[in-house]
Amino acid sequence: MISILKKYGHCDERTYQHIPFSVSEGIERIEIAYSYLRHRLTPTANGQHNEEVNIIDLGLLDQEGELCGWSGSELLSIHVGESSSSPGYRRAPIHSGTWRLILGVYKVQSEVEVTITITLVEKQRRWLKGDLHLHTVNSDGVYTTGEVIHLAKRTGLDFIALTDHNNTEQNKEIGNPEGITVIPGMEYTNYRGHADFFFTDDGIFTVNPLSNTPEEFSLFVTAAKARGAVMCLNHPFDEGSPWLLGFEQPCELVEVWNGFPKPSDHQAISWWHAQLCTGRRLVGVGGSDTHRIEQGRSWGTPTTHVHARSTGRHDLLEALVEGRVSISANADAAILEIQIGSAGLGESQVFVEGLEGTITINRARRGDVAVLYSDEGEEERFTAEFDGTVLFSFPVKRRYFYRTELYRTTLGMIMLNALTNPVYLT
Repeated sequence: MISILKKYGHCDERTYQHIPFSVSEGIERIEIAYSYLRHRLTPTANGQHNEEVNIIDLGLLDQEGELCGWSGSELLSIHVGESSSSPGYRRAPIHSGTWRLILGVYKVQSEVEVTITITLVEKQRRWLKGDLHLHTVNSDGVYTTGEVIHLAKRTGLDFIALTDHNNTEQNKEIGNPEGITVIPGMEYTNYRGHADFFFTDDGIFTVNPLSNTPEEFSLFVTAAKARGAVMCLNHPFDEGSPWLLGFEQPCELVEVWNGFPKPSDHQAISWWHAQLCTGRRLVGVGGSDTHRIEQGRSWGTPTTHVHARSTGRHDLLEALVEGRVSISANADAAILEIQIGSAGLGESQVFVEGLEGTITINRARRGDVAVLYSDEGEEERFTAEFDGTVLFSFPVKRRYFYRTELYRTTLGMIMLNALTNPVYLT
């Protein structure tokens, strides 16, 4: 926390005072509070005289010297960040450099002391849960953009992606919702397959997606990648809309779990596992593909859990691409993790003899079965003996990666309840 005391006199009236402060890398949000004597209460024979003697306004410039926001004298504390900012302040990632607090000395009767505190909140990894595949009325969904955001938030999700078919109009309607991060997206929708594209900017993308040839599709992908988009192959083995445009695409993600777990999802998981075995670090994710409430399909079914440095779009997508991802059947289902040495999901651990790994099941139920896989196939099975948080240890062999799946008896059927991305060994 940075504490600053400034004094201004009557001669400083109608000036803007710049107060520089340094911001390092890895800051999630900046919080600023200030105080000063604005009103003086003077006792009189009939009560108290309330006189406004000083008025100090507040604003902020970013590291490029551009206006980040201005609140005048209305707010005594403000915050700025990528996923949330005070009214009147721009939402944006916090970049390192010299920022400047602006005090507008509007009125000073004689002399005024201004006390300022600046708090730089550092990024810290936390698990965030979301849904990467949602539709609105801007394609064939039945809910407006605002309704989708509200209902996803009510479900307990921390982030969502809006992925209307061949359309980004929904991204114009995101606004500034509090308590949930909305990633602008688009589902490339072709008669030979679907793929999501996720953006960190405003997500207004008007390059023609209606491609007849692989060459036209390649041009579309190149244009999206030039915008920094992250690409995800969707439900690649779905019976109605399988992926037929070739699997050697520059995609970072693949949707291995779409809605209620089906044979096509298990086929996608098997294909994904085979890709991992070849050395391709393709990240498996889930998405509900919700257009409307249906049996076995609603917001967060399944839920993608991301171990991100912040709730900002950039950090969420960065963690997704890095493979710091686990998937569960819904927002309240079991959460599955693997740790090998000091490495978690998406990370690499140097192999040494005697290394141990740990599977953690949060929200476990008695009878849950965790299946441990490696590039050599199934390694071991573990059964939870009680409800709650359950840990299993396993000896680490010389493998390329380890990942795990969790199965639970639901409605009399053994069903997939959660799965993780790999922890890699080098």
